[in-house]
Amino acid sequence: MKHILTMLTALAAVSISCTQEIRNEAEDMSAGTQTLMTKLVGGQEGRAVEGSLLFKVDDTLLKRIEAGEDMSGTLLNGIPVKSFTYALPAQPKNVEAARKYGLHKWFRVCFDENMPVHKAAEIIAAAPEVKAVQFDSYLEPVSADAVMPFSATAVTKSGETAEAVFDDIYLSHQWNLINEGKAGAVAGADVGVKDAWRLCAGDPSVVVAVFDCAVNNFHEDLKDAVWVNEKEKNGTSGTDDDGNGYIDDIYGFNFVGCNQLTSSVTGGFLEGQKPSAIKGRSLNWNKGTGHGTHVAGIIGATNGNGKGVSSIAGGSGNGDGVRLMTCQIFEGNEYCSDAQNAAAFIYAADNGACIAQCSYGEPNIITDDETFINGNEADNLNGSPLEYAALQYFLDPSNSNHESLDGNLAIFAAGNHQNPYSIYPGALSFCISVTAIRQDFLPGSYTNYGPGCKIAAPGGEYAGSGTDYSSMILSTGVSNAATSSPAVTGSNGRADRNYVYMQGTSMACPHVSGVAALGISYAKKLGKKFTREQFTSMILTSVNDMYQHFPAGSKYLGQMGTGSIDAWKLLMAVEGIPSVMVKAGESSKVDMAAYCNPSGEYEISVDEATRKSLGLTSDPVIRNGKLEIKCTAIGSGKITISSSIGKDEKLENGIDGMDFSREISIVSRPFATKNGGWL
Repeated sequence: MKHILTMLTALAAVSISCTQEIRNEAEDMSAGTQTLMTKLVGGQEGRAVEGSLLFKVDDTLLKRIEAGEDMSGTLLNGIPVKSFTYALPAQPKNVEAARKYGLHKWFRVCFDENMPVHKAAEIIAAAPEVKAVQFDSYLEPVSADAVMPFSATAVTKSGETAEAVFDDIYLSHQWNLINEGKAGAVAGADVGVKDAWRLCAGDPSVVVAVFDCAVNNFHEDLKDAVWVNEKEKNGTSGTDDDGNGYIDDIYGFNFVGCNQLTSSVTGGFLEGQKPSAIKGRSLNWNKGTGHGTHVAGIIGATNGNGKGVSSIAGGSGNGDGVRLMTCQIFEGNEYCSDAQNAAAFIYAADNGACIAQCSYGEPNIITDDETFINGNEADNLNGSPLEYAALQYFLDPSNSNHESLDGNLAIFAAGNHQNPYSIYPGALSFCISVTAIRQDFLPGSYTNYGPGCKIAAPGGEYAGSGTDYSSMILSTGVSNAATSSPAVTGSNGRADRNYVYMQGTSMACPHVSGVAALGISYAKKLGKKFTREQFTSMILTSVNDMYQHFPAGSKYLGQMGTGSIDAWKLLMAVEGIPSVMVKAGESSKVDMAAYCNPSGEYEISVDEATRKSLGLTSDPVIRNGKLEIKCTAIGSGKITISSSIGKDEKLENGIDGMDFSREISIVSRPFATKNGGWL
């Protein structure tokens, strides 16, 4: 979230005896403010970094700066400058994309904090060659709506599965993964991952960048899941061993307090001159509530290690889970500025991340893209804020970081403000904004909803009394989080076993990131590739209908996205197999016209895993063009319909027929779509 000083130019009333000099000064200030407002980008309220300002120049001024021209008497006239540098601390790897989004035209000036930041902004905005001015403002996270301790002896509301998929000891407490509808929950109000795990459980080639507090890379359930920069790990301490501009970034980088160096701006940022590599603070997950560690655990905590929790894309226990990169933008009560956050997006793009998991955003209600972007050019690039340009850089197809996806994904929390709009940047049309549901498919009491919201996922809901927190989301935590939880302190002095409950759209967001990571992993397994637009469409249509559970007249109806994310359906979409929804416990008849010629004769085969998952006590059949099936269990699986065409039925040794078949996904839930058909 951007916090930008509100620019007020109200002047105290003056008497008739005021001097002409004072009146002229007031008029000049008003003119300066007016000029600034035509170039100011970013939000209009909040808290700016004092003594710092960002601005973007045109090509003419860029050449003069790169040629070493002294700007102190013109562009920076009257500003007590401490440093004048490029806005980004390290060169983007993709020079062409960096130019496309004008990242080389952004500069940062630091000055005496006694000078009002808006005054410095007015001075810089006065130069006609300056295209945009932006306050370097602090971000804020979408904090967990609540944080509660976990007790391994607590009774879960919906878990305790008779047959656990993995041996992780707390899986039965994770209704968000496997919801059997116990104690007030609604069966199937989960992410549909149990059956998806039969097909794929992740892949280490999929790197998810967690824009949050740092991920605890010592945690017993995460130490094998974190992304590792091998060149830095095996290199020399204090050295930029891989040449990416960042020193000792073994598991990611801490961008909090990471100020740009005062190196020369001459020579051109993208012309081969590199500023000195920077060394930020060490990754620090111990401040605050362990929000980033909790988020990471939902996505990729190691599955099948006999410890802790399971995760959506944490592998099968064979080192085959997705990898979690830390882009630390929050550290306790310290937050990144806009410039530092922009650097984090570029870092993620340049170092292999294909998903940006972002539980942060602008808290104020914004009702249109233009207000957020606030560009002063038709293409919204010359005037757009720096972090917006960096996000575009991350998403650019030329920066694709996975063989199965042409482009990267940015997934954001919708916000915990109960507002009828998604927060930005998630509300942007090319980002996925995630709302939150409870264990019964109903909206979380805290969730934002409405325009900008794309999809829903489990976010949890604490009843508000007692010590039963099992309706919240259980995941990995840190030892000295705000609320304590079970921990075992190892010889390294760090707590390697720690789990907590949290709730919020911050928790819903990583469910979608995890399912997306699982889908990309499966695409790789099948040798398939999709554009970002294709894959996003697959995500948004791989959902369960939560709205049928909402009360009539609810303000949330149709306002929380396309539905609640379902991992099995996404994997079926990756395969290209349609999914049929049927109601568990009832005999269903599904019109087969969408899948085959309903007048044909077909045989149906079912494998044992599907038979068991769906609770089939008899084989499905096709009669009168309809599939007749009765599923007694909540689950998912595939059936194969087979037939033959072209055989000469009159001659015994005549023309033989061609056999053909098609797979269809069956999804059994305690509810079904009204049309009883395909998705």
